Amino acid sequence: MPAELTPPVITRAPSRSLWFPLLAGSCVFGIVATWTLLATPRYRSSALLRIESAAGGTPLLDELKAVPGVELMGLGRDDLETEIGVLKSRRLADAVIDSLVYMVRVDPAAVPRASLVEVIRRDTTDASGRIVLTRSDRGRFSVTSSDLKPTAALPTTVGAGDTLRIGGLHLRLATSAALDTTATVTITLLRRFRAEERFDDRMEIRTQEGGSRLVQISFEDADRVLAATAVERLVAEYLRYTLDNSGRDDSRRLTELRREVATFAQRLAAAEQSLRRFKESRELVIPDEQASAQLKRIAALRTGLDELEVERTALARMLALIETRSGGGRDPLAYRQLATFPSLIANRAIQDYLMTLVALENKRSEIDVRRTGENDEVRQLTGRIGELEQQLMRVGTQYLESLDQQIGVAASSVKSISSDLAVFPQQEMEFVRLVRDRTVLTEGYVVLQRQLKQLELQTAMRSDRIRVVDAPRVADADDTAYPRITVQLLLGAILGVAVGLLVMFGRLLVSSSGIQPATNAVQKVGSASAP
Repeated sequence: MPAELTPPVITRAPSRSLWFPLLAGSCVFGIVATWTLLATPRYRSSALLRIESAAGGTPLLDELKAVPGVELMGLGRDDLETEIGVLKSRRLADAVIDSLVYMVRVDPAAVPRASLVEVIRRDTTDASGRIVLTRSDRGRFSVTSSDLKPTAALPTTVGAGDTLRIGGLHLRLATSAALDTTATVTITLLRRFRAEERFDDRMEIRTQEGGSRLVQISFEDADRVLAATAVERLVAEYLRYTLDNSGRDDSRRLTELRREVATFAQRLAAAEQSLRRFKESRELVIPDEQASAQLKRIAALRTGLDELEVERTALARMLALIETRSGGGRDPLAYRQLATFPSLIANRAIQDYLMTLVALENKRSEIDVRRTGENDEVRQLTGRIGELEQQLMRVGTQYLESLDQQIGVAASSVKSISSDLAVFPQQEMEFVRLVRDRTVLTEGYVVLQRQLKQLELQTAMRSDRIRVVDAPRVADADDTAYPRITVQLLLGAILGVAVGLLVMFGRLLVSSSGIQPATNAVQKVGSASAP
């Protein structure tokens, strides 16, 4: 009896344990395959942007980035992260959602929404619910709705070109061949927060690896055209937002710089005018050289004045000596000594006086030989000689007076020039101050002009900072991003095998724990039937 019962138990247990793991694995694979084949396909559209830095990095900042913990302090962060934050911002997402009216979903999704329904949003009122359009025999669509909020009185039938109004949302059926070939159109209205969640889940924004400044923007949707349009609208909204903000900042800076340039230009013109008037009033051209020329003039005048004073002193002493020797004019012969004075001996008139005296004395000498001193002719010659000697004395006296006049004029000139030279340092300091003011204003004006030209050039090149490398394109109908049928069927098969192995391993564990009691029962039955 034990020999007959034991073999059937051992041979039947493995065959029965294989059916359940195979069934479990097949069910898992079938569920995955069914879900993969029945899932609504989604298409991906992508764009690639190149975003240049708004301001060039400095070597110090580049070195700080390598220091651990600097990024926690907010230092060394790349402005590319800021631009990505702007791309992911709620503002841009809301702008795209509003422009696309993403809250309205239309099935069949394989047909572009614009080919079935034209969506017009009049206000920001949220609408939700579902509207089903079913084609009737007459070529029109019967309208049924469920959970529609806000409630609206919808027509029972609509045709191409008709409009459904739900609050501020207007849905107009398109006049297209796609609508003519569609039997059922399902319009799903999502609440805004649901649309935002769906949009955020399907929008992907990431940077390229390797430290590049390339940003990829991708969006997945069942509507191929809508996916490409969403990326295109996001890129356009980002460009507009960035350029508008930069343009406003640049406009404000341009206005301030132009105002400062105009102010500096006016101040510079006033400084130049003040300097010109000062030069004209003081007759200054090159102060240093003019001061040197003034000093030379004073030196020359002083030298001439000293010479005149020396000459005048010498002549005065000679005249006093001659006056003493002449005995108060009784001996005019002493006056002839004036002819020996250095300045007079070179005088042409004095030389003529001397020549005339010599000629008269020679003539008188000749007459004295034949006549006495009482002779009229001799007396006439003697009187003429005396007159000439008196005239020579008067010439000396007059020359002394002319020297006094020259000394007075020279002293006055020296005093005048010296007084001008005394105020010259003050004039020079005023001139230096005016020149300094003009120089400072000129340098400031040049710096502001350079900044203004740089900012104008930067503003003109602002649009080149963000470039679209790859524009979004509508995906091909056979190029689905989700689901990947081959990949997911393979993963389903692997998951089914794993589940089957897990089930089989579990059954083996359960079976191994139940084999020992069955063996003991068989042994007891055998021992009881034995004689």
